[in-house]
Amino acid sequence: MRIQHKLQTALMATTVGLAAMTGAAYAADTIKIGLPVPLTGDYAPYNEVDGAKCMVEMINRDGGIGGRNLELLIQDTGSDTQSAISLTEKFVGQGVVAISTIPFSDTMIPVAQIAGASGVTVIQSQSTQVEMHSGVVDNFLTNVSPDPYTAAAAANYALEQGVKNVAIFTSDDGGSWSAKTPEWFAEVIEANGGKLQTKLNYTSGTTDWSPQIAELKALDPAPDAVYISWAMPDIGILIRQMRSAGLDAWVVGSDGFDDPSLDALAQEDPAILDKVFFGTLAPAVPGSRIEDFQKACAEIDMPVSGLFPSLGGDMIKIMAYGIEKAGGDDPAAIREAIRSADSIPVMSVESITFKDTNSFALREIPVVGFKDGVRMVVSQEIPSNAPSF
Repeated sequence: MRIQHKLQTALMATTVGLAAMTGAAYAADTIKIGLPVPLTGDYAPYNEVDGAKCMVEMINRDGGIGGRNLELLIQDTGSDTQSAISLTEKFVGQGVVAISTIPFSDTMIPVAQIAGASGVTVIQSQSTQVEMHSGVVDNFLTNVSPDPYTAAAAANYALEQGVKNVAIFTSDDGGSWSAKTPEWFAEVIEANGGKLQTKLNYTSGTTDWSPQIAELKALDPAPDAVYISWAMPDIGILIRQMRSAGLDAWVVGSDGFDDPSLDALAQEDPAILDKVFFGTLAPAVPGSRIEDFQKACAEIDMPVSGLFPSLGGDMIKIMAYGIEKAGGDDPAAIREAIRSADSIPVMSVESITFKDTNSFALREIPVVGFKDGVRMVVSQEIPSNAPSF
């Protein structure tokens, strides 16, 4: 997902590398993973640190991997690309086997190029941008499927609800995530006999959606659904203003909707989310494997809250699998072990594989909706009709 960097801040927060293991000091021979990630700044909600720390703690308490502990080197980028690049150089020099960073292609590509010179993998727990699968770099892995898959899953569910006429909101502010994902949604709708009525533009931070709402109200027939790939709080404002204007269309979105603050809208009016759903990365709903993971982390005093931090647990499980199968800490061997596996057990779903995709996890895409203000998985599939990218 994702929101384009607007601020390349010069002031970086001075942070101390955070150890992922508590209690005794690290053994001299540890296997290191570097996390130059946004602990502060605009993109702090999208870091995976808490889930990664918890999973590393669990693995280390269970004896590590081949008797060796995992160690996380964590430092704040302040949501700045240049800081991520500098920290990548630092961590590669300290012998990491993998790097995770800001989940946007304008950061991930240069970081992967630098890391790749030493054979080091860049692994992301929540990056959906298609740019990373274009062949620009060959050392990239992501735990989740690209945006065309989430768009297709949402469109398939929309078609099941009788949706035919759709409007989409697009913006260049988030790269392909905000500009192309709505078009992929519309592509699937049209391929199944539906119609794209209009494409509306917006910018990040919109608080007054009245111009777009006026255009929606002028459509004849009224749209059955509108699609937007964006995040809170803008989405919440759009939903409230649409309902106040009498627009009853489904509001459909991507993983940007997967934010607890969206659920909070139902505290004011449980019905406001009745016709809202979104395709997302993993099923973070009551009774899910993610909820079980969060409870287990809380029991060892390492709380993890929200989907994006939780997916850090999957990232560590993937690396642990590769390290074990490779029998050591050679980065290229670890990456090859991951890519050749038929099935890798992870935290959020039973298993994933990179075997047919090379760079992203082929996995079921949950579509999350709401009933009486409570989120629930309404559909879950690996879409066979994801648009080409």
